[in-house]
Amino acid sequence: MRTTLDLEPDVLAAARELARQQRVPIGRVISSLARQALREQRMPGVARTAEPLAGFEPFPPRGRAVTNDIIDRLREGGPI
Repeated sequence: MRTTLDLEPDVLAAARELARQQRVPIGRVISSLARQALREQRMPGVARTAEPLAGFEPFPPRGRAVTNDIIDRLREGGPI
């Protein structure tokens, strides 16, 4: 998708250098960096891997640990 962005000169230079090193288009580098920053904004403080595991992002913490008992009750269709 084409669009126009106004980038600061230092950001553009850094993105160009990354694109050169990785031998990919600059748009791909900027998209990847933006995606990473947006993912971190949604769930600050949660450790991130480079890419989501198994195709999805981990859920944010909800204040309690998931135990084997909870998993067993979910498998049986009971309440947690």
